[in-house]
Amino acid sequence: MTVRLTHWRGTVRGAVLVALFVALPSLPLAAATEPAPATASAKPQTIQAAVRAAAVRDAAVVAAPRTKTGSRAAQSGSAKQSKSFFRTGPGAVALAVMGLGVGYAIYSASNDRIHSPAKQ
Repeated sequence: MTVRLTHWRGTVRGAVLVALFVALPSLPLAAATEPAPATASAKPQTIQAAVRAAAVRDAAVVAAPRTKTGSRAAQSGSAKQSKSFFRTGPGAVALAVMGLGVGYAIYSASNDRIHSPAKQ
């Protein structure tokens, strides 16, 4: 007596696939949730209190100093200007490789060994 598992293979594969699709969206959603407050009494009891707490939280985010903005302003006023990419070493190499590629493509098109009737 032999047991044929080929019938179950498709069902198991489908069940694993469905389980995977159900489990995957919960990972980013779980990572995106905010941590629970330290105390249960910190939760506002009225809508007005909740709106007031959200406004205070948003105001704190807006009022927080941004370090990247200040450094960008300092960089834009500096006398040092960045060079163009194609004037750097890697940029010159990239231009040379592109030039060689275009040259080879033109050479290959003009010296093609295959002569088809459609070309004539």
